[in-house]
Amino acid sequence: MSGFPISAKCLAVRLGTVARDLDLEPDAIELFASIQGVRIPLHSTTFQVDDDGTLLFLNGFEGFLDALRAQVKEAEQNLVTECNRYNALWLQFDNLMAASNQLCSEMAVMCEAQLAGDHDLVMRKVAQFTDSYVKNCKPAGADGRVH
Repeated sequence: MSGFPISAKCLAVRLGTVARDLDLEPDAIELFASIQGVRIPLHSTTFQVDDDGTLLFLNGFEGFLDALRAQVKEAEQNLVTECNRYNALWLQFDNLMAASNQLCSEMAVMCEAQLAGDHDLVMRKVAQFTDSYVKNCKPAGADGRVH
């Protein structure tokens, strides 16, 4: 699509091509304007060409403008809903990443302690993992046991 201005001659030629392609007389073709997906019929009550060639939309198509406004409002509401959903997912992801990084760090400390022969630190880390597991992952039975 080029950016040159549309002249009356270009428009007449294009409309003639449309009429020929549809195999209709130019008088038989109804014209519409499409604004943001809302199809507006061009009638003498809704559309005119001013004396200087300006295309004028008149007040006769308020119903179409209302439909357009409703579509925009619905799109805005959908955008807010999706933004809220995205933000909630981002918070979940961020929390998961923080927990994963913390777990990796703790595991690295435990591995380094094992390699260094610090069995006390290894046992403390295993006890911490076990306590966290019981507290956060595996509910204890009535007798307090997890198995």
